[in-house]
Amino acid sequence: MKKTLLAVLAITFSSSLIADHHKAGDKHKDSRMHHPNHLLNFKECKETKDAVGELLLLADASWKQIENNPENKEEWAKAGFLAELSANYSTVYDVWCKDMVNKRVKMGMMKKKKESKKD
Repeated sequence: MKKTLLAVLAITFSSSLIADHHKAGDKHKDSRMHHPNHLLNFKECKETKDAVGELLLLADASWKQIENNPENKEEWAKAGFLAELSANYSTVYDVWCKDMVNKRVKMGMMKKKKESKKD
């Protein structure tokens, strides 16, 4: 149980450590400094979304273990922890990333539409 919990924590916190290593001239980092509504760039938002998916998979596996052995209190704690962590990451994604991703998708669709009109 301790090894699994440590692995989950390592995965969770490694994504935030990786996201901190930007080049000094990173375009997105500079634009965030000048724009108060940008906390994360597109790559960081994708990493956040991926982390939510991984945490939900781990929580689901933990719930399946509980179905097999409902008396296992450690598994209940693990499942609750993973579910709460995925909910927190989902909130971060919803607040800081969802509109940016939707806008980027919309811009890509408009670009394709303009290119198809040119042909």
